[in-house]
Amino acid sequence: MAASRRYVEALDFVRAVTVVSMIAVHSTWYMANGAHWILSGAILALMHFTRESFMALTGFVLTYTLFGKPIQWGPILWKRYRLVLFPYVIWTAAYMLLFTHFSNVQVFAVAFGRNLLDGNGWFHLYYLLITMQFYLLLPAFLRLMQLAKQRPLMVMLAALSFELALTTYDQYGIGMHPRGIDRYISVEVWTYSAYFVLGGIGALYWSVLRQWLHDHLTVIITVAVGTAIFMLVGFGLQSASDTSLVRADSVIQPAMVPWAIAVIMLLAALGVRYEDSRRNRHGDWSAIKWAADLSFGLYLVHPLLLQYWTTFLAWRHWDRPSYWLDGVTITLLVVGSGLFTRLISWTPVSPWIIGRAALPPGVGKLSWLVRPKHLLMVAQRSPERRPRKGGR
Repeated sequence: MAASRRYVEALDFVRAVTVVSMIAVHSTWYMANGAHWILSGAILALMHFTRESFMALTGFVLTYTLFGKPIQWGPILWKRYRLVLFPYVIWTAAYMLLFTHFSNVQVFAVAFGRNLLDGNGWFHLYYLLITMQFYLLLPAFLRLMQLAKQRPLMVMLAALSFELALTTYDQYGIGMHPRGIDRYISVEVWTYSAYFVLGGIGALYWSVLRQWLHDHLTVIITVAVGTAIFMLVGFGLQSASDTSLVRADSVIQPAMVPWAIAVIMLLAALGVRYEDSRRNRHGDWSAIKWAADLSFGLYLVHPLLLQYWTTFLAWRHWDRPSYWLDGVTITLLVVGSGLFTRLISWTPVSPWIIGRAALPPGVGKLSWLVRPKHLLMVAQRSPERRPRKGGR
């Protein structure tokens, strides 16, 4: 791979759709009382690809960014950990303090330390823990990508075989009460090995893969429909035989492997078309760019709004499952979390809270706080009157 790599805007489309779908998953789960509702369970079974998509994105980005370059691991790992570790610690504490009662400081401290280790501070924070585990394994992963550069099919088949074996064991092996290695499935990095590898190999061969995705959209859609049917058939059989829908719509099951890969490929193919549209200026697609840029903040913030929203609905006795209420909830969480994230991004502490700053061009982290009028001046400045490079 070349030393200088062009930004892959197709990933913005994948990231935006994935984060909105993830919010839809959590909204449906809450509104349907843990998906104890046949149709909501079927919807969740299809939309649970979001975990796998995030893992594939992580594998792609890090391989695309680092593979084939001289690496100083100290600065690289510090940069990566800083953008995830501090938000993880801060949001773990925030969710615990807001939504859990503790009798004293000592009880909180013990629970806080335990939650930092297992990702149970709130239901979504496990992803940050998995990301940090992946960073720890990053040198070994890049060595694996060196092998994948030579033998991509062998590496991909090995990863898929492991993924299918693991998910089959989890879904059909020892039942609903985890023991042994099953206890840690879904909260440890190896659970999603195939998706990290899928993303990494996609990055290694992006130029070839991009063209293939562009030329074979019909084939990809057909495969996605087929795997969706396969996923729903499995859901129907399991829901008919089990007393709970939790297993039927589980993320960690073998039917999810082909379905998740098919959806990721479909999103990537649509992302290529999004990228072409942006490059050729056929469309602005600002909503996609907005969601992609704020995706990490959306991920971190939306459960906060979801908890308060569902508490309000219960207080008003409006919490009966309904499709329109699901739609309202998803829209509210996407917009509300986006606005909240944008407000955070305009503060000097944003990298520590949401992992990045997303300030308007020309506005420094402190200048917006000290001189609010500067924001209006930047917004009103015409392109012709922008200062030259290096000027004030």
